[in-house]
Order: sequence, then structure tokens, then C-alpha cells
Amino acid sequence: MLDRDYRDIVAGVALALAGGAAALYAVSNYALGTFTRMGPGMVPAWLGGALAVFGVIIALQGMAQRGEPVTIRTRVLLMLGASIVCFALMIDRFGMVPAVFIAALLASCAEAPIRPLRSLILAGVLSAVTWAIFIAGLRLTIPSFDWPY
Repeated sequence: MLDRDYRDIVAGVALALAGGAAALYAVSNYALGTFTRMGPGMVPAWLGGALAVFGVIIALQGMAQRGEPVTIRTRVLLMLGASIVCFALMIDRFGMVPAVFIAALLASCAEAPIRPLRSLILAGVLSAVTWAIFIAGLRLTIPSFDWPY
């Protein structure tokens, strides 16, 4: 048992830095406007500020409580990283539906034990929901299927 919860401390600091950077970028590059006539920077600035405040709160709570030792699971890191890279490489060549399907399959292999049927169902449902939201609903011009063969 550690004297501090270092997971919460690191996560809180990361959230505070990301939120602060987003708020600072919004304030320095976009007009804030007023509350009655909000500019394009108002919502990102407030959300970034709120994220920074919550990050500080999480970090302070982590300093006040005991925590467990941090274990790094390399299989999880590798599979999730492979999932992201695979999605990035596949979306332009094969389309959104196959890219989401393969990325979901790879990500579901991060946890043991691997359940093939459950992973296939998850990947299929995520592909269908992604297609329904982005292609059918929002009418984005991302190709659903784009086979190079």
C-alpha cells in the first residue's frame, strides 16, 4: 500500500494540463463574446477551465488518500495502441465500417480471456452504430466501404 494514490495524482494533473491548454488556446485564438452573444471561444474556454478544475480536485484527492501500487499491463497498451494505429491506417483505404470493425476486434483482445463471439458481436454493433450516426445521421462524406481491390 502506498502513502498516496499516484494513479489519481497523475490522472488529475494530466486532466488539469489538458483542460488548461484547451482553455488557454480558446482564449488566445477565438473571440469569447458575452454571455448574451457568445463567441466561438466561449464554450471551449469554459469546458477547458472546468476540466482543469476537476483535474486539480482529482489530484488533491489522490494526495490525501492511500493507493495501490501501479501495475503497467503491456498487453493492454500494445493492443489498444495497435487498435488506434490500425484504425488510422484503414479508414482511408478500406472505409469507416471495416476500420471500426477491426479496431474494435483488436481493442477487445486487450483483456484476458479473449471471448471471440462476444468480440465479433461488439465489433459488428459498433460498426453499425458508427455507420448510423456518422453516415446516415450526420451525412458525413466518409466512405462506408472503400475496397482497393
